[in-house]
Amino acid sequence: HKLSKAPMLKAQHPDYELFMTGVHGKRGVSCSDCHMPYKSEGGVKFTDHHVQSPLANVANSCQVCHGEETVTLLEDVYERQAKIEELRRIAEKELAAAHFEAKVAWDNGVTEEQMKSALTLIRHSQWRWDWVAAANALGFHSPVEALRVVGTSIDRANKARKELALVLVKLGV
Repeated sequence: HKLSKAPMLKAQHPDYELFMTGVHGKRGVSCSDCHMPYKSEGGVKFTDHHVQSPLANVANSCQVCHGEETVTLLEDVYERQAKIEELRRIAEKELAAAHFEAKVAWDNGVTEEQMKSALTLIRHSQWRWDWVAAANALGFHSPVEALRVVGTSIDRANKARKELALVLVKLGV
């Protein structure tokens, strides 16, 4: 990382891995069941090859299995995503603070050995945050797992910040 010098990994489209930890993945629902639902034209039933959000076609995607009204299903999705987004924003703020605090430590002569543990925690926090942030469905594919992973991101960022605070005190900053 440019400021903290923490080694970084970048998650690229972790949707499938996240999906496999969720209820739909565990129950054998396929990607195409929701993202390419069946449609009928002229009495012929076929898979719609216009890959899209299930929310664009709730009747043929969600309501094939779920009996709730469209409005209720949409509210459920948006509520789950809002909760994940709330914690993701907390993780982002804590991570940003850790990166800036690490920069202050570097600017004040900290050694690599003194930074080793804090940088590992920053890296682990960043990876967890990014794994959820890079998923296209804002955690919907597995809300419980997304919340767990973002929670561990916040935990690692806070631990890094505590270690950095101790380092800064030792440096007299």
